[in-house]
Amino acid sequence: MMNQPLKLRTDLLKPVFFIINPEARNKGSKKVWEEVEGILQAKGVPYHYYFTERKGHALELARKIWMENKEKTWVIAVGGDGTLHEVIHAAAGLDHARVGCVPAGSGNDFSRGIQRTASAKAVMKLLLESAELPSCRIDAGVFETGSKHGFFVNSIGIGFDAEITYEAEHSLWKKRFNALKAGKLIYLITFIKKLFTYKRADMEVIIDGKHHSFRKVWFVVAANQPYFGGGIKISPHASPYDRQLNILAVHDLSHIKLLFIFITVFWGGHLKLKNVESFIGETMTIRSAQDSLIQADGEIIGTKELSVSLASDQISVLAKKALKKNEEA
Repeated sequence: MMNQPLKLRTDLLKPVFFIINPEARNKGSKKVWEEVEGILQAKGVPYHYYFTERKGHALELARKIWMENKEKTWVIAVGGDGTLHEVIHAAAGLDHARVGCVPAGSGNDFSRGIQRTASAKAVMKLLLESAELPSCRIDAGVFETGSKHGFFVNSIGIGFDAEITYEAEHSLWKKRFNALKAGKLIYLITFIKKLFTYKRADMEVIIDGKHHSFRKVWFVVAANQPYFGGGIKISPHASPYDRQLNILAVHDLSHIKLLFIFITVFWGGHLKLKNVESFIGETMTIRSAQDSLIQADGEIIGTKELSVSLASDQISVLAKKALKKNEEA
């Protein structure tokens, strides 16, 4: 039996825009896009699509789309958290911007922790077949480091987590694991590889005006949702809807104890361990005694010094939660 065209919601009567990173998942994103396009055509949904050609291109394309379309307009990133990160930057502060992601990268933490869709089919079902508008507004973090400033929706961190992110993204093994649909393993391998060579730094951390001094810091992470690093549940209680950041500082631990913490992360046991400190706040400033990489949503953004603040209800995103709470008309 042939698929019948949907009776479209009013927001779907105008085209949905897709920005595809053709290099994501070792070029496997092209197959993901073919699946998405097949669904769009079968359902009779109008759409436009663009392939990115370089780093930063998704940001440029998304900005142009929302500049030319002033009503509620969907832009769906087809790629990983890096592609989505650029689209999020373009959407921040725009009331008419609607953001979604078809997971086609290595980490896909946004799809796992906020959007809560694991496949292209699930994303398209949520977007196209929901009777109500399946979007709600989420908090976003605002960062500044050196000459860079921008937004993040997953997490931001300084230290070992950023080092792993950098090494994994530049590893020759990443393409091989992606080809085997096992991209998350590169983070585990990089963790083990860097565990005994990483040089920890002393850091000053200020959270909502309160000063903290930590020695031999492995990492400090501010999370807006539970997952980072390809599915590691680093901050189980973090939520993009509660108008606060969950901050975790891991310090003064031996290499072996950090390995134990990594194991306990999978059930949240790390939050109860000594020298794993948890905080809740809206602002954070970090100064490291030595160069330490900083990542935001998996993108390296600087070293050594970082300022973070929370912007509540900043971005409208595709999310299953919207259907449960009916937060938007």
